[in-house]
Amino acid sequence: MNEDKKRMVKEIIKQLHSGLSPQEIKEKFKQVLESINPLEIAIIEQELIKEGVAKEEIQKLCDVHLAIFREQLEKQKFEIPSWHPINILMEEHRIMLKLIEEINNIINKIQQEKDIIKEIHDLEHISRDFHDSEKHYLREENVLFPYLEKHGITEPPAIMWMEHNQIREKKKQFYNLIGKYNVIDIQEFKKQLNEVTKSLGSILSNHFF
Repeated sequence: MNEDKKRMVKEIIKQLHSGLSPQEIKEKFKQVLESINPLEIAIIEQELIKEGVAKEEIQKLCDVHLAIFREQLEKQKFEIPSWHPINILMEEHRIMLKLIEEINNIINKIQQEKDIIKEIHDLEHISRDFHDSEKHYLREENVLFPYLEKHGITEPPAIMWMEHNQIREKKKQFYNLIGKYNVIDIQEFKKQLNEVTKSLGSILSNHFF
């Protein structure tokens, strides 16, 4: 990787972390951003961590990084055979995002209804599918991440593992809340359910991307 380009992308990330807005960054570093690819981002984030930037800071600002890099990355298409393990993991991502979409549809109904027993049963049913998704994260942690590490990509998997734990915590909140729907105030239940689901959907969408 070109050293000048590497230095400039590091500067982009550092300026983001210092509070410069994504829009300002896009205008300032337009030429560099137009040629960035996923491997380069992984290498640069890894080097920044080795230079002293905390993993937690990189992970906390991953959404801001996406705001900068998403447009260019979305233009890059990768052809992966249907049998390939990576394609299978990506297909599971699509299934989980569909589940979140179904959950949001149910929650929209819950916000408008007084009698929500049917909707709660629907959420309980979908939550069982969500429980099964734990196998997906374990396959990534036990197979994909070690493979990346073997090839020298060590810090991005560590950050993704942190996000897995965030997702697990949000899912736990979601399950616990469904179990309490008839013992807390209905308006408070609806409010908390809406907040937890939106947060979970946002984390999943950005993590998968």
